[in-house]
Formats: sequence, C-alpha cells, structure tokens
Amino acid sequence: MLQLGKINSLKAFRKTDFGWILINREADEVLLPNRFSPKNMKPGDTVQAFVYKDSEDRPVCTTQTPKTMVNEFACLRVKEVSNVGAFLDWGLDKDLFLPFREQKKRVSDGEWSLVYVFLDEKSERIVATNNIGKYIQPADAALKVNDPVDILIADDINIGIRTVINNKYLGLLFKNEIFGDIAPGMHVKGYVKKLREDGKVDVALQKQGIQAAKDVKELLLEKLIAAKGLLKLSDDSTPEEIYEHLGISKKNFKKAVGMLYKEGKVIPGDSYIKLAPEKK
Repeated sequence: MLQLGKINSLKAFRKTDFGWILINREADEVLLPNRFSPKNMKPGDTVQAFVYKDSEDRPVCTTQTPKTMVNEFACLRVKEVSNVGAFLDWGLDKDLFLPFREQKKRVSDGEWSLVYVFLDEKSERIVATNNIGKYIQPADAALKVNDPVDILIADDINIGIRTVINNKYLGLLFKNEIFGDIAPGMHVKGYVKKLREDGKVDVALQKQGIQAAKDVKELLLEKLIAAKGLLKLSDDSTPEEIYEHLGISKKNFKKAVGMLYKEGKVIPGDSYIKLAPEKK
C-alpha cells in the first residue's frame, strides 16, 4: 500500500508521455512526473519518492524533499491566503493546505505558523492544523534533565521561543539563553533544562549545571591548545563573543575557567585566558 505523506521506496515500472509509473512491493502504481524523474532512469531502478494526491485526488509522487511529513510538527511560512484557507511552503511545488477550520486564529501572508501535519480520513489529502493540542504529549519519565533532544523552533511568545521537542512535547527556549542564529522552522540540537508540572519542557541549547561545566572545561582546554595556549576571552567578554568563538554560554564559560584555574591549568587575565606553564 502506498504511504501518503511519506517517503516511499519505489521501483521504476514503465515510461509514459507524462512521466514514469513507479510501483511498490504490492504493485500499487503511482506517477512520477517527467520534471521529477532522474535522468537515464530505466525499469527496475529504485526511487525514493514522496507520495501525495494531486488536485484531482490521484496519487502522484515527487523526488523533492518536503520540510515535513504526515504525523510531524513543523513551523512553515504562509505563502498565500485564499477564500478556502491558507497555503504553506513545505518545500514542494504543491503547497500544503491549512483550511480555515484548522486555524486557531486567521493567518496572514508571510507569517510563520506552527502546525501538525495529518492525513484527512475523509478526503485522504494531506492537510495542516494549528490545533496542535491533541497531538502534543505531556512530558513524562522518558525525559530527564540534560537529555539531548531535537528542538523545532516555532514562534516568539515574549519571554522566549515556543518549541516542539522530539516531535512530541511542547517546550520553551528562553531568549536570554540564545546566542546563535536561530529562525522559525529550524531543527537544532538542545538539552532538557526543566520538566514543568504542566507537562511542558524548558529547553536550552547547552547542558546545565556541573556536567555542562565539565564538558566545557574539556572543550576550553582543546581550544587553548589549538590556539597555542592563548584565547582573547575573559569575564569581560560579551556573551556573543564567547558564543562566536566557543559555541557556549558565558555562564558555562566562567564555570569552566574557574574549575581549570583551581586545577592550576589556566591563568585568567583581564582580556585573555592562557594555559598555565606545566609544573616540573
């Protein structure tokens, strides 16, 4: 059976004027239009293709890679609003439909929208919804502080950035802990910071507590050795400068410097940090 809204592993069956007919193991047929067909394809070749339905409800596929698939969350830009709903840019020639009935509030051209993508049972078409609550799971014992997680960057909610964690949980990334460039729709690596009583998750882009400082300590030593024992960073450096050079927060930088200083491995200065001479 063809999996709508997913990447399918298919085989080239026969060539037509409109493109290639591909089949799966059950011999279900689907058209791959000429503009998406690999050059020099021949019968029996395997193709990884995304399957959906065209405007006439016929199965069709593409070798374009969508930004999201069925049963996934995504933050997508609104390309156009029509009299039946909105159309979202999800990386394919055919835009993703967000019906008015699935909008929590009316969206506008150009804005970013957090959605869940599902297969409508009646029409068997792939659609998006802003009503994500029923698809979100409350955080449970499967998550622990400092666990690495996938973070989907969504929208700005004043104190931070709303996120979706591991395609399951609703999360929050605080603005004062963001130093790199992030944008709606991006997936970034992060860590669990706190599990909240309401089932949501606070996340950070770096580990928390003493374990984070230990990891940064090793990183800092590696960077110092690579820089011939001197880095022009100190307590007076801005968080942005520290993140640009090391990819870590200023808080963790200061903890790591303190640990290395106590161990006699570094000498901090007003505008630098350097390796301490080895004791004989």
